[in-house]
Amino acid sequence: MHAWQNTLEWGLEHLEMVELPDPPLPGPGQALVQVHAAASNYRDVTTVTNAFPLGRLPQIPLSDCAGEVIAIGVDTIRVGPGDRVCPTFFRDWLTGPPTNENRLKARGSASTPGVLQERLLINAEELVKIPDHLSYVEAATLPCAAVTAWRALVTCARVRAGMTVVVQGTGGVSLFALQFAKLHGATVILTSSSDAKLERGRTLGADHLINYRDCPEWGQRVLEQTGGRGADIVVEVGGAGTINQSLTAARVGGQICIIGVLGGRTQELAMSAIFGRNLHLHGISVGSRDDFEAMNRAIAASGMRPVIDEVVPFHKAPDALHIQRGGTQFGKICIAFN
Repeated sequence: MHAWQNTLEWGLEHLEMVELPDPPLPGPGQALVQVHAAASNYRDVTTVTNAFPLGRLPQIPLSDCAGEVIAIGVDTIRVGPGDRVCPTFFRDWLTGPPTNENRLKARGSASTPGVLQERLLINAEELVKIPDHLSYVEAATLPCAAVTAWRALVTCARVRAGMTVVVQGTGGVSLFALQFAKLHGATVILTSSSDAKLERGRTLGADHLINYRDCPEWGQRVLEQTGGRGADIVVEVGGAGTINQSLTAARVGGQICIIGVLGGRTQELAMSAIFGRNLHLHGISVGSRDDFEAMNRAIAASGMRPVIDEVVPFHKAPDALHIQRGGTQFGKICIAFN
């Protein structure tokens, strides 16, 4: 089978297509999956470049894919041949809160090979069936970005009708957050540096738009748009570049879901705002299989579809990561295997 991997050197320019032995037939509790599509995340750029030097060569990248079960082992009852499935992001986080143990093995890392390969031999417990109305390309976007947005808004922040949610940016997690917030009846304030992207966000249901390049003190603008009250939930993806604006934007007792650090990893915080206004900060790193399945039920019931910016063919898979690194996309970048 074919796969993409960093073999001898790190870097996007050193990703190469290689031929690997086909996986063996599945053993007890296992399934063999023919991968039909994959999707990239910003995290994949950091692993391919070994930005946080924890990797181990050779390494197959990417955590997100969708495919078809083509064989199962004895005692495998969770899935069967012909089922359309996605793997979970974390191999061992099936239920409950995160722990030191269940977050050790993430796909596309030093601990676990990634999914940018034509076939996967996998424990059936790590597979989730995908909504019937989604294509393989659409379903491939779900394991990381969608589950992260769902866990932030639904599992942790308990979003509900009447709340106001601030969503930063128009990447994969952000647009899923916008869609899930609207699905639950919330009002959404969307921020971006691009007026064109903001207008596209309006078509997805964004109620208020803020161009943070024109309005760098956008936290104050959120207060103005909410009559001085502030947002119930802020989906924070910028890190050092945005966290203090998020603290300004949140209402007394509000919640900030910290998901990304695109603007930097360290920042002095307005601590008085956190304790003085009784703010709740949630650190979010994807979610469990239970989160994934609950999210899929909502997607299936609503008919919601992921927002996809571009699809590249498998033989040009590195192009997806170059686009991801450029940061100009609106939604997800996907890879079609056939």
